[in-house]
Amino acid sequence: MKAKGFSKALLYHLQWKVQLRKFLEGKCDFDVTGVSSEDCKFGKWLRSEEVAKYASHPEIREIEKAHIRLHQSAKRVYGLKMLGEDLAAQRELKKVEANSMKLASLLSTLRIVNEN
Repeated sequence: MKAKGFSKALLYHLQWKVQLRKFLEGKCDFDVTGVSSEDCKFGKWLRSEEVAKYASHPEIREIEKAHIRLHQSAKRVYGLKMLGEDLAAQRELKKVEANSMKLASLLSTLRIVNEN
């Protein structure tokens, strides 16, 4: 896979994260409950033929786990925000940020491994 594929995946993820943050700030609507980790753009990329040849790489399995955790935390952020628990939602968003950094690092590692 070309580096462009990994960059595209990271862009999908970052766009999703920006939307979640905007929702938390009250700047847009964002219902994460209807989008599973398999149905979002990043999830579709992760299950694409383009990525299938890397299925045996441990980084892919870790990316999958981090991606699922991101969706779980985002659903909690959404639920807390809908309940008016903004501080708790902000704390939960920190988990999203931590998993996001891990996912980005894993994508970077996989891109580097792929280049060599």
